[in-house]
Amino acid sequence: MHKLIVCDLDGTLLNAEHRLGDYSRSVLARLRELGIELMLASGRHFQDIRRLSDQLGGGGCLISSNGAAVHEHQARLVHRTAIDPGCVDFLIGDPAFRGVHVNVYRSEDWLVERAEPHLLQYHQDSGFAYRVADLRSMGLDDVLKVFFYGEPAELKSLEALVLDRHGERLTTTFSLPVTLEIMAKGVSKGTALARVAEGLGIPLSEVVAFGDGMNDLEMLKVAGTGILMANADPRLKEALPHLEEIGSNREESVARYLEGLFLSG
Repeated sequence: MHKLIVCDLDGTLLNAEHRLGDYSRSVLARLRELGIELMLASGRHFQDIRRLSDQLGGGGCLISSNGAAVHEHQARLVHRTAIDPGCVDFLIGDPAFRGVHVNVYRSEDWLVERAEPHLLQYHQDSGFAYRVADLRSMGLDDVLKVFFYGEPAELKSLEALVLDRHGERLTTTFSLPVTLEIMAKGVSKGTALARVAEGLGIPLSEVVAFGDGMNDLEMLKVAGTGILMANADPRLKEALPHLEEIGSNREESVARYLEGLFLSG
C-alpha cells in the first residue's frame, strides 16, 4: 500500500510548457479529496514550488533546491543545508565560471549577475523570477544552491573542476544536460525524502516516487516504488534499469499512473 507520493516537477509532473495540465490538476484534486497528498520534490527554489503547490490546494511537504531545504505545512522550514561560504566564494568568483550563466539560490531569493530570459520559461505558472545583482557583494552564508547554465561539454568540465577542488564539501548533479547544480555535500532529494518519511512514520517501502533527471537518482533509489518517465535522461535510465517506465510528461503520464493506482475501481 502506497502512503506517500513524491514527484519531481519539470519533465515529470509539469507538461512540455512547464505548466500543470488540466488533466493533472483534476486527478490531483480527486486524490486530495480522498486524503492522498502529493509531495513535490524539485531542484526549484522553495518560493517557486510553494506557488505551484498552492495551485494544487497546498498541503504536503515541499523538498526544494534538490533537498537543501524542506518545508512542511504552512511553509514552516524544517530542514536547511547551506553551502560552505568558502565554496560559494569559489563558485561565484573563480574565472573558470565566466563562460557560463551563474545562478544563486538563497533561502528567499534567486540571484544572477546578468539576465537570461530563456530561464524564465520554466517559471510561467509560478511567476517566480531572478533578481539581477552583484554576486560578489552578497552575503555568502545563506546559499542553498548554485547552478550553472551553459553548454553540456563545458559544464561537464566544470563539474570535474568543482569535484577536484571541493569534492569533500560539495555535491554535484544535473537537472538537465544544460544545468549543472551544486549543493552542500550529502544534499539530495533522496536524503531529504528519507528524512521526511521518517518524520511522518512512513516506511520508504510505502513511497512511490516519479522523476526524469539525474537529480532524481537518489530519490528514485530510496523510494519503495520508483517510476521513470519515458522522456527521462538516458543516463538515469541506464543507472536504474530495473525501474518501471511510464509515458512522457507531455502525456501527463504521472496523473494517468496515479489515476490507475488510486482511483480506478
